[in-house]
Amino acid sequence: MAMNGNPNGTRGDLKITGNAQSGGGFFRNVKITGDAVINNDTECEMFKCLGGSEVKGSLRAGSVSCNGTLKVAGSVSGGSVRTQGDLRIGGDLAVQSVSISGELTVGGRVSAEKAKITGELRASSDCQMEELSVRGMVDVNGMLNAEQADFKLHGHSRLRELVGSQITVKRGSGMSLLGSLFMGSDGVLTAETIEGDTVMLENTKAAVVRGRSVTIGAGCRIGLVEYKDDLKKDNEAVVSQSVKIG
Repeated sequence: MAMNGNPNGTRGDLKITGNAQSGGGFFRNVKITGDAVINNDTECEMFKCLGGSEVKGSLRAGSVSCNGTLKVAGSVSGGSVRTQGDLRIGGDLAVQSVSISGELTVGGRVSAEKAKITGELRASSDCQMEELSVRGMVDVNGMLNAEQADFKLHGHSRLRELVGSQITVKRGSGMSLLGSLFMGSDGVLTAETIEGDTVMLENTKAAVVRGRSVTIGAGCRIGLVEYKDDLKKDNEAVVSQSVKIG
């Protein structure tokens, strides 16, 4: 059992190799190689794990990097999060930047200035980003709000509302790793409402699309399009009703 960190004075490092446990606490750097369990809230400047780790509390760190599997029962907050593998968070995720190659599952809200998802994003509540790049799929049980949202779809994505300034949704192409992961599953986005200034869509099913400049591309099935300046529609797209608003 590793000792708890001390919130007062100089913080020490926590290093775990193999199978071990820690009581959590305050540290400078946390480095894990193997399988580790931290049994309480943890705060550190750097959290790095290789293998499988579990935090039975919340994690606050200047930077988090993981190659493998990381489970956090509470919330994750701080600076940057970068993982290759599987990151599961029971509470909220609130960081400056997040980069995921694999799967990110969040039980609460997601808040980040920049988010890059190569794989899957699953969130049980609203997501707020300044810049969002997705190469894969999203499943958001709420509103996704991003100033710039760029989707290359692999698999079936679903969300309630997509709101932003510039929104681009395209079907993914090429036989990359994502292509093999989602083989046999068309890249499609399903939403109730999509609203932005500039909206460009492919392979999208939505009840309502609103925007200043709207492009409805191939593979789209839209109930109502409301636009201010211009509307472009592909011959293969289906739009039940379109209205120009003042």
